[in-house]
Amino acid sequence: MSAQTANLDEQNIEFWNELCGSNQARALGITDSSPGSLKKFDDWFLAFYPYLFLHIPFDELKGKDVLEIGLGYGTIAQRLAESGARYTGLDIAHGPVEMANFRIRQAGLEGRAIQGSVLKAPFPDESFDMIVTIGCLHHTGDLQRALDECHRILRPGGKLLVMLYYAYSHRRWIQARSETLRYWFRERFGYVGPVKPLSDAEKWDYDHNEQGQAAPHTDFVSVRSLRKMTSKFSSFSYRRENINVEPPFQNWPSRRELLKTWYPRVVGLEIYATLTK
Repeated sequence: MSAQTANLDEQNIEFWNELCGSNQARALGITDSSPGSLKKFDDWFLAFYPYLFLHIPFDELKGKDVLEIGLGYGTIAQRLAESGARYTGLDIAHGPVEMANFRIRQAGLEGRAIQGSVLKAPFPDESFDMIVTIGCLHHTGDLQRALDECHRILRPGGKLLVMLYYAYSHRRWIQARSETLRYWFRERFGYVGPVKPLSDAEKWDYDHNEQGQAAPHTDFVSVRSLRKMTSKFSSFSYRRENINVEPPFQNWPSRRELLKTWYPRVVGLEIYATLTK
């Protein structure tokens, strides 16, 4: 591991030790980890991201070995364990690991989460039937290696569901038009890979902590590059999701109504890709 990677890992450990979703939990008035408080958070989370049920096949996972990478507030961890999957969680920071394990114990479920980096995933080859990673791999600093590690630890026929930030979203065209246009031209001349923002201000709207700091590293990727980066997989399907009431959609009455339009399918903030090994 290079010194640069090790340094970014340390920054990520410190930053993500505050659970992703903590800002919203505070806004909801959640002050503890009781079942009622966690349900309140989960109800908000699953209502805010209703399309998760389109992408995560909870009803097909019973008896399967499922790995979640990037655990956040533990909503998906608990749902995966409740589905009957043989659940394993992996996160670079201690806080999310502790929350996922707490949830599993409190709910009387089976499974465990461990601390570690997906860039050197602590699992043997062909360990899992499915990997679910929502909003994590684009923070590692080496998206290609993270995707390759997912391929390594999946069994033949296993599936990877990955959510990554979309390089050509409405927000990127508004906030970083020149960077986005350069990325578009670079791809047309053969570049394959993500683009990272030039300023913390560009990252802030995606992820920031209680102190107002943006995530240490964030990548954005196109469908074109992602397809080529995952060419080891036998199949690739995707759908763009998520959109906010912000420029150029600031005049829409609500996000819920905006989600019903065709705009998220074209300029949504995120790519949800399902890949089969």
